[in-house]
Amino acid sequence: MRFEWMLSLSLLIAAAESSVAQQLPFHIALGGTEKVSEISNDWSPSLISLEHEAGDEFKDMKMLEEKKEQLQKQIDRAKARINKTSATRDVLDTPFVWRNFQGNLYNYSVPNDNDIAVSNSGYVVSVMNSTIFMYDLNADTTIKYISLDAFATTLGNVNDKYDPKAIYDPVENKFAVVFLAGFTDVTSSIIVAFSQNDFPGGAWNFYELPGNPLNDSLWSDYPAIALTKDELFITVNHLHNDEPWQTGWVRSVIWQINKSGGYEGTELSAMLHHEIAFNGRRIRNLCPVKGGSTLYGPDVYFLSERNLDVSNDTFFLVHLTDTMNSPLQALEANALKSDAGYFIPVNAKQSSGGDLATNDSRVLGAFYENNRIQFVGNTTDTLTGTAAIYHGVISDVSGAPGLALRVMSDDTIHYGYPNIAYNGTGSQDNAAIIVVMRSAVNLFPGYSVISTDGAGSYSSLKNVKNGQSYVSVIPGIERWGDYSGAQRRYDDPGKVWVNGSFGTTAHKIATWIAEIALDPPPTGINAPVENKDVVQVYPNPSTEKITVAFSVSHSAIGVFELIDIQGRKVKTLLQEKVHAGKNEFTFSTQPLSSGTYFLFITINGTVIARQEVIKVQ
Repeated sequence: MRFEWMLSLSLLIAAAESSVAQQLPFHIALGGTEKVSEISNDWSPSLISLEHEAGDEFKDMKMLEEKKEQLQKQIDRAKARINKTSATRDVLDTPFVWRNFQGNLYNYSVPNDNDIAVSNSGYVVSVMNSTIFMYDLNADTTIKYISLDAFATTLGNVNDKYDPKAIYDPVENKFAVVFLAGFTDVTSSIIVAFSQNDFPGGAWNFYELPGNPLNDSLWSDYPAIALTKDELFITVNHLHNDEPWQTGWVRSVIWQINKSGGYEGTELSAMLHHEIAFNGRRIRNLCPVKGGSTLYGPDVYFLSERNLDVSNDTFFLVHLTDTMNSPLQALEANALKSDAGYFIPVNAKQSSGGDLATNDSRVLGAFYENNRIQFVGNTTDTLTGTAAIYHGVISDVSGAPGLALRVMSDDTIHYGYPNIAYNGTGSQDNAAIIVVMRSAVNLFPGYSVISTDGAGSYSSLKNVKNGQSYVSVIPGIERWGDYSGAQRRYDDPGKVWVNGSFGTTAHKIATWIAEIALDPPPTGINAPVENKDVVQVYPNPSTEKITVAFSVSHSAIGVFELIDIQGRKVKTLLQEKVHAGKNEFTFSTQPLSSGTYFLFITINGTVIARQEVIKVQ
């Protein structure tokens, strides 16, 4: 194994363009409020085509594959001339994996879009494709695991739910989750959920933004989000109906939302920024830049580049000043040119089955800290011919921005879908953790992390989750996942929580969650917990009998207790040895009165699950 780092220094090649966008105000009424712990019915609808997903951006990959083939021919003819440096690799200590466990399971849909948020209170919200998984780190128990459809049931929206993003607000100590519904201009909407407090199992306020806000027969795809001190920002792409995103894209837009209204459950004030361009050419796939050690603002930044070009050397830094409705608000776009280019990523290889789709070279994650922006995305190493990732650093953001770009690659291992989060511990510390998916002809799909000091030095890769098998869900090129998750633990500097995909023994794809730090964990804390208490309960509600499916890592004494909604013990149902691996526990609900109860499963004195069960007549 080797790593190549390609270095380029950028120049600001054009003066900032001001007033290059149009604005349109909106007022969005509260769509409904739902208490997650009380959601009992989850139909979890999922529709997958063996040919392609309806409305999916990869339903017609002809244009994208032609560009990848064009790049491959260029690689075969002549290796690109790139200034390399190897002095930066393997310099820093390898990061450590602390707590880690199974997250969202395969839910009969692709791709495995991962994102994660973790609160100062120790609650995790992990999203994947069309499910949301809530976990309590303090009690080591699952709070709730449901589909996005059930999560937003209060809205009564029956369209397909997909592309979720999750974020934690350390200023308000609350969560926000954003996802999409519908694949046409008539059905498209952006669903925004705000938690009323820090406990994700509590009440959430739900809103729907129009997916076709300009009434021009377009629908919204591929959301990305960030928070500032006052506002929530959502970017989406507007596409034509029944066209792949490569050819159907029309514009990328920014939604600017007053977040306090969302937390309070009042009407949302929102501003749509559209027609965002540089030198008359619209800017595509805007990535909002998140805060590093905390939220920043009122100004906010966005990053983009020419993601569908076979090769290019330009990035775009978009700066939106001040808060919504401020008379001083302006939008500027700068172009930063690199001496070495980025490339459309070739598809990744795996040990069996189809190749893994790497999409394009868009910016996938970014954060702002110490007047600099660090960001990551997909590319190709034209020397090795493998799918790779880039890491960029824009310095002096508010002054005269300059950009350094480095590429992580390997002779045989393919990398893709990175994300990045700040994990420094001081005002001059620019350390970050990068999470990256990996696969090869002799390596099942899994993911790793790498640390950087933000100044050109990197650690070697640390494997977080090894794949158990190859992925085989759809014919041809398999969907690998459009993004992975990474978020700083704000009240614990130096810690970052990540989630990413891995191939399962059933040749499907699932999510693994992990805590990453630069210091070694206490003895035993980093032992992986296979299939940790992702509990399935059925039927629920029940009239006669309930079955609970769960898994444990080691054989131990298990206690199964039923507690009523007032916290009183109803019955110790069983105390018995539980064997390592998958288990099912069944009990009759006939002795119970109608109502809500909680089943506690305790293993060797530790509660591993607190699951709501409902008895009906």
